[in-house]
Amino acid sequence: MSSNKFLKNIHHNVYLDKPLTYRKYICKDCTDKKKEYEFLGGDEVPKTIDNLGYIQISLGRSPIYITTPEMVCPFGFNKENNILTLQFTNINTDNEMKSFYKLIQNLEMDQMKYIGLTEDDIDLYISQIRYDKQGKYDPNLVVKVPFNNNCYDVDIRCKGSTCSVTKLYNFSRLKCDIYIDKIWKYNGKYICKWKVKKIFVL
Repeated sequence: MSSNKFLKNIHHNVYLDKPLTYRKYICKDCTDKKKEYEFLGGDEVPKTIDNLGYIQISLGRSPIYITTPEMVCPFGFNKENNILTLQFTNINTDNEMKSFYKLIQNLEMDQMKYIGLTEDDIDLYISQIRYDKQGKYDPNLVVKVPFNNNCYDVDIRCKGSTCSVTKLYNFSRLKCDIYIDKIWKYNGKYICKWKVKKIFVL
């Protein structure tokens, strides 16, 4: 099976210069272990809402799905926190990778603007782009593998063989369908995790 038949093949350019839709949900009682949320209309700036639970994010009524370019997973699957780290390989010379990186970056900046963050409190937003402190390596995108009902909620295919997300090893080459749907407020900070729906191992 080719990646074209398995993945959604939604190019990241679909979201260039497109206004995103945000919907705020507040927590009815933040002390409850099982929290309930309700929609909050109006133009109140999210960072001023003490009991903000999360912000739903979409393009109109459509969820934000992107099919990644071919990327390297330098550390394999991290079983401790169920994440994949996807490298923006050759970001300075590969125009496709560079435009994908800029799109992810712009989506995060748009979220920060909507939340109402400024240069003084921008550190309250937890970016999913990770940079090497020494600047030796290309940046990475952190992607969450959903885990529901005691199993990983992800569809994975390999060329000519069966595979499991737990068997993804260092420097695997992948193309993935990834998505975002919510910006969560957690311990006073804001986080919008990319999640993976499908993985094609090259």
